[in-house]
Amino acid sequence: MLDLDLPKQSALLQLPVLLRNTLVGKATYTKLALWDTGAEMSGVSEELAAWLQLELRDEGMYMQSASGTVSVKVATCQFELPSGELFEQDVLVLPTNDTPVIVGLDIIKQGFFFLKPEPDSLHFHYELI
Repeated sequence: MLDLDLPKQSALLQLPVLLRNTLVGKATYTKLALWDTGAEMSGVSEELAAWLQLELRDEGMYMQSASGTVSVKVATCQFELPSGELFEQDVLVLPTNDTPVIVGLDIIKQGFFFLKPEPDSLHFHYELI
C-alpha cells in the first residue's frame, strides 16, 4: 500500500519509482514518474531505456503524439513503488525525454487509488487489489 502527500499546487500527478533492468541488474530512481490514467501502457524515454540497457523489440506498436503517429519500440522493465510493490512490465520506449517515466493503466488498474485533498497537500493512496 502506498500513501503519499503531494504538493497541492502541482498540475501533474508525479510519484517516485525505482526502475530496474532485471537482466543486467541496472537500476535508477526517479521522482519524475507521471501517473497517467490516459496512457494505456507505461513507458520510459529512449534516453532512460539506453541507460538501463533495456533490450528493445519492434512489435509494430504505434503512439499518437502531438506531431502525429510515431512507431515505438517495446522493452521489459521492472517498476518498484516506494511501498515495495513490484511490476514487471512491457513498456513503450518513448521518443521524448519530456517525461522520462509514465505509469500507465497497465499498472494503475492492478490496484485501487484515490486522491484526497488536505489543507496543505493532496493525499495519494494506492493499493493492490
